[in-house]
Amino acid sequence: MSRLPDPRPFSCAAATGAVYDQGAHVTDWIPRGQAPVLWLSPSTALETGTPVRGGVPICFPWFADGAAGGRAPKHGFARTLPWHVESRESSDHEAVVVYRLTDEDVTDPAHREQFPYRFEAYYVVRFGTELSLELSITNTDDRAFDVEEALHAYLVVGDVRKIRVDGLDGAGYRDKVLDRDDCVQEGALHLEGETDRVYRSDAEVSVVDPVLGRVLRIRKENSRNTVVWNPWAEQAAAMSDIGADGWTDFVCVEGANVQAEAVHLEPDETHTMAYRVAVEATEQDPGRSPA
Repeated sequence: MSRLPDPRPFSCAAATGAVYDQGAHVTDWIPRGQAPVLWLSPSTALETGTPVRGGVPICFPWFADGAAGGRAPKHGFARTLPWHVESRESSDHEAVVVYRLTDEDVTDPAHREQFPYRFEAYYVVRFGTELSLELSITNTDDRAFDVEEALHAYLVVGDVRKIRVDGLDGAGYRDKVLDRDDCVQEGALHLEGETDRVYRSDAEVSVVDPVLGRVLRIRKENSRNTVVWNPWAEQAAAMSDIGADGWTDFVCVEGANVQAEAVHLEPDETHTMAYRVAVEATEQDPGRSPA
């Protein structure tokens, strides 16, 4: 395999960022005066056709191995295909890039067999005081189809064992670790072990990080699921692109429409899902030991 070309850099007075054309994969967003917000594994394989570990992978047209199971590659083919830059521009307050992918870019017969439909996808990335991501899928076929989608954001945290996630209280969720569909969140979420949950929620979510002294505010539009994931120590140690220690430095809080909340598109219909992150300062942790 060949090495991926360097990501495209973006800069404005408010922030800097970077995107790989493969997968339209955002790997960096740093608001001015802030620490990096997106986690990128230092051991990820930056090779053509290999998923990048970290940043914001696009999961499409299925999530994991698909709503009915058995689909490959995991999280769909969009994250390892080259997307086309339609436009890019910068102003004082933001840098914007628009990417495009269609069914004509899907050349692997196995992928076309699993998703034999015509489609057009646009992805608008805005780097500014907030990171704004908008994924639009249009059905250009003469048949209706269902798609799963997720913006699989890896967020930098000081220590995943010390954060809390607000905004999910009362939401039902599927716990993939316990293989249960009937779970309900009670109060704030504190991660205490391997976590893989698909919440049925479109609410705003906050990641409160006492170690880095900040709050990450996440707003979504047309996203009926929030996915929260961290592999924890044992699973991470078995993953060569995370390693034994990397798991403490991130939490995935994803905007998604998956499983029973998959998107149904009639011919010529378009669906747009948005995911936005902003940073607010808070007081730093005086220093308590990890759980």
